[in-house]
Amino acid sequence: MRFSLILSIVIAIFAVIFALQNPYVVTIRLGPFETQGSTALVLIITFGVGVLVGVLATLPGRIKARMQVKTLKRQLAERQESASSPGTTSGFTPIDTTR
Repeated sequence: MRFSLILSIVIAIFAVIFALQNPYVVTIRLGPFETQGSTALVLIITFGVGVLVGVLATLPGRIKARMQVKTLKRQLAERQESASSPGTTSGFTPIDTTR
């Protein structure tokens, strides 16, 4: 956690330096839409959209993995419960080591 905090602070410092050194206005055109903004603002927004797309792209896999973990935990709990209840055999035959 300490490493990620330090990395975040370093990235923030670089972003502030970049924003101060690039105050130029750029025009963004997308089809019939047109807007203007500073270079730093455009890049920060573009980076944010990229992060959002990346998170959304990994979401289905994360949801599937979480469902599998829940299923496996439920199966483990059922097996532990059946192994600990008296009168049931787990199919385990101990080896006689007294010979």
